Amino acid sequence: MPEYLSEFQPYGDSSQEFIEVALPEGTDPSGYSVYIYDTFGNAIYSFPLGTATDTVASYDVYVIDSSTPGFSDGGADPTGRLYPDDGIALVDDTGTTVQFISYWGNTVTAVDGPAAGLTSTDVGTAPMGESLQSDDRGATYYGQPITNAGTIPACYGAGTLIATPAGPCPIEKLQPGDHVIGEAGEPLRIRLIRHDVQSFGTCRLDQRPVRIAPHAFGRDRPFQPLILSSQHRVVLGGHGQLQGGGQSPCFVPAKALTELKGVRFMAGRRKMDWYHILLDRHAVIWANGVASESLLLGPSLLADCSPAQMRRLSNATQQSLSSLETDRPAHPCLSLRQSRALIAGFKLQGKRRQGQASGKVSRSSSVLAQSMAQGPKGCKSENSAFPVSVR
Repeated sequence: MPEYLSEFQPYGDSSQEFIEVALPEGTDPSGYSVYIYDTFGNAIYSFPLGTATDTVASYDVYVIDSSTPGFSDGGADPTGRLYPDDGIALVDDTGTTVQFISYWGNTVTAVDGPAAGLTSTDVGTAPMGESLQSDDRGATYYGQPITNAGTIPACYGAGTLIATPAGPCPIEKLQPGDHVIGEAGEPLRIRLIRHDVQSFGTCRLDQRPVRIAPHAFGRDRPFQPLILSSQHRVVLGGHGQLQGGGQSPCFVPAKALTELKGVRFMAGRRKMDWYHILLDRHAVIWANGVASESLLLGPSLLADCSPAQMRRLSNATQQSLSSLETDRPAHPCLSLRQSRALIAGFKLQGKRRQGQASGKVSRSSSVLAQSMAQGPKGCKSENSAFPVSVR
């Protein structure tokens, strides 16, 4: 169907519940609405879609939650607006019900409102605290342990190999609870994996993906092309990545790296599958052999989050909404201007050294090499070992 109910969370009070709707990109939402029906088939609430929170895979995403007028009950009812025996109807701008669903093994036959005469489709059950989400435009739904209302930035391109204790693993195969290798070789638990499909349309060049060619930072750094979003940060001044001159490790945005040979914006790319990883803390991880970052819960990110997004982060970090804290960056994060000045200094001085000049092998590089030597996790390859420079 062209428009559909993409996700909903029926558990908890109205501060935890939400209904997410996806409309084809550019569709005027003003005539669309969502109705909640009780078990007797009566239309008891209706809500407009409001303003889109994001555009994903050519769909505009709308979220009805506690920020929507009339949805919040102020905590008066611990079960919120959605009951286990309710139905949810999506109504288009002609007054036609385009989707009518229920859950928990129940069905509802509407007796009034736009869905009058229709019987809902039971889309299944999710464990307490999980949402029900559809990835096939409303055809089927499944339980989502970490609710996905709205969007959290996702910054690694699909196919990126992340170093794990079991070997390099395609990022799209990683799951919450898996572990990746950190800066000092320590295993770090994944709290959340986010996937989005972004269409670029008329985006400015500096908003497009950044491609880092093989060996741009030295041998096997990266060992295959690495694609990052323009704001995603990479380590410089450490781990053999523009290291030297007394510069300590720091994070720079990928778009600053386009000053270097072998790094460019992907001007012709029309869309991109993005993934990002939230760990217990902000950390350096290894992507195609390059030291880069996990998701940073910084003040700017939290300030831009909708209530539904904040709930998702709260669930992932097991912190209450009122105590949700920002991460401390694993290394200093430079601005775009500072990053460009740093890169210019390295270029002028000719200090594009890879690894440590003394020839010593750091623990993180040693463990990274062991991970890469095991071959990609969960995929087949004729050559399962990736050579990684550990200078």
